[in-house]
Amino acid sequence: MELGISSLGHIIEYGLSKNYENLVDLILKASEDCLNFAEDNDIGIVELVLDPPEVIKDENKQKFINLVNAYSLKKQIHGPFIDVNLCTHNDFISNASVESYSKTAKICQDIGVNLLTIHPGLANFLINSIRDYNKVQLAKSIHKLLNSINNSDVNICLENMPKNCHIMLDENDIKDTFSKIDHNDLNITYDTSHFFTCDGNVKILWEYFSKIIKNIHIVDNFSKTSDTHPPLGTGKVNFHEIFEVIKNYNYQGPIVIEISTAKDLPQSINFINKFL
Repeated sequence: MELGISSLGHIIEYGLSKNYENLVDLILKASEDCLNFAEDNDIGIVELVLDPPEVIKDENKQKFINLVNAYSLKKQIHGPFIDVNLCTHNDFISNASVESYSKTAKICQDIGVNLLTIHPGLANFLINSIRDYNKVQLAKSIHKLLNSINNSDVNICLENMPKNCHIMLDENDIKDTFSKIDHNDLNITYDTSHFFTCDGNVKILWEYFSKIIKNIHIVDNFSKTSDTHPPLGTGKVNFHEIFEVIKNYNYQGPIVIEISTAKDLPQSINFINKFL
């Protein structure tokens, strides 16, 4: 296992402080601070969140590429997710979402990153039966995305979602979703908080998917109806069970701390080091 940190906390802190000139400046400052923190604290991996996705635009991306390439530590990318919806029935939005992730994958290639985490989006929250169509639409979008980056070394990891997203939920829903996608080149990012909200069975999840879980977001949570990313060890997620399971499967991939405030990173790192 390789311990890493997400830039999410730095992005949120900068956003709340309003100490930035524009959205490009926000992402660049947050990414730089996260990379510096990782170097100063001997963290081997940084997952850079590209949301707001301003650095994906052609006129801005070279600034981001130059910044990231100045650091020798290992990086991975979390693609845009707030306004992205691969599983929507609206083809205009799903096509735009595929394009957004395709451009993100190109940036991954430019900075030598081989792991990109993506979200499926939000399934229909009013009519349960329509969610099967959301899965079919997600499958179409995933195939379009993977075909668009064919011959690329970038591994696409689809993240499991909290229960209010109505897709990619517990182990059985994930299994059903992947059976509909039916593509050998798709992997999984396992988020511990999202899975907690769905009352998922960690042992069965890993029994089903251990071979394609390539990334883990280590996230705590207080309740089944929220996803606030508090400091690790302050919530109710059973990390003892999680690490027992993943060690049984000899998981060697990234373990990325994803919290909402960068100032709580030292506390969270100290907590999680007990399990590594």
